[in-house]
Amino acid sequence: MSRKIKGISTNEYIAIALILQVLVLLIRLVGFFLLKNYALLFESFHVAGDILVTGMVLVSIKVSSSAFSRRYSYGLYRIEDLVSLFIAAIIVFTALDILITLAHSIVGSSFDASLIEFISIVPLFFSGNVKIIAGKMAKSPALSADGHHNYSDVYVGVGVGVGLFLFFLTGISLFYYVAVGFAVIAILYTAFTIGKDSITGIMDLPKDRITVPKIEQLVRENQNVKDVTSVKARWAGPAIFVEIVLRVNSRLTIEEAHDVADDVERVVRENIDSVRDVVIHIEPSRERRREIIVPLTPENKISDKFSKSTNYLVISEENGKRIGTRNIEIPFEAISQEKNAERVLEICRENKITDAVALNTGEILFSLLSTNHIIVWSAISDDLNQNLNLFLSNQLKKFIPK
Repeated sequence: MSRKIKGISTNEYIAIALILQVLVLLIRLVGFFLLKNYALLFESFHVAGDILVTGMVLVSIKVSSSAFSRRYSYGLYRIEDLVSLFIAAIIVFTALDILITLAHSIVGSSFDASLIEFISIVPLFFSGNVKIIAGKMAKSPALSADGHHNYSDVYVGVGVGVGLFLFFLTGISLFYYVAVGFAVIAILYTAFTIGKDSITGIMDLPKDRITVPKIEQLVRENQNVKDVTSVKARWAGPAIFVEIVLRVNSRLTIEEAHDVADDVERVVRENIDSVRDVVIHIEPSRERRREIIVPLTPENKISDKFSKSTNYLVISEENGKRIGTRNIEIPFEAISQEKNAERVLEICRENKITDAVALNTGEILFSLLSTNHIIVWSAISDDLNQNLNLFLSNQLKKFIPK
């Protein structure tokens, strides 16, 4: 919580919000003692509850972001959910206390009371705004939600102020009770919202329907990801823990697969707020269909000069059976002292080659094919049919350059 906006730290923003809330409390309490209007007292109780909420949220943020929290697998982030649930219960009891007190209160109309109520709304509005800014800086949904809670209090204050003013104009006490009743309903709704969110976090239920599909979309945008098996998100207070199971080309090296996982984790962290950890499990994705290339001599034998061959046979295989063949002719004048390996690699890319059967390859060509995840299989002779049958029955060994 050390970030700054315009030179003001997050803690300073929070301190300003609390000062504004205390100012609201003082305005309404002074108004009650001067005017003896119980609507202002009820609203003071509400503001006192808001200050308590903010204080408990700050304590939970401090605990969940402490070094002590990081000692555990998922930290103590869920303490914010527990604190929120406790706060929701306090708010419910506060609302019930207001209703009980209201039944025994003496109604009194006052223009001054409605004016004080409207004045107190101003610092309350700015308090909510400051909390939302601080919540974004600290990436704390709880603090941002507390700011929106202040906004709801502003709406309640407007309703109570209007009710008091109408009571003053008409002398009808019903407006007073309706105004306070409206405030109680708003308080109970706030308690319901806070309680629902906290229970959702405690029970590992999703807090929204957007995050998981967005994560899956981000993962699928990675060209090296063949498929996404599952995406899970666990909310704990201000933190989100993500678990992803994805499939990559089974021919990738461990280092290459690790790079894919690192790239996926980076993208998720950059695009999803509040992500604290991303666990990625990688599974191999085996191609059902393979494309095999074989260099041929004019006599239709396997050539021992892979990169300088003028004829290549491409076989399409699926489930151990040939499903198609095609020949690729290379003009003799295209053969040169250099760049033959690059030419063969380009042919492989154009034909989506996955495997090659060869008697021999140069070091450069073997390196290029391996880098592009094309497996080279060692032919046991120059007999084409014999080696293809061995390949289709998985009896050829991988080529080892000498």
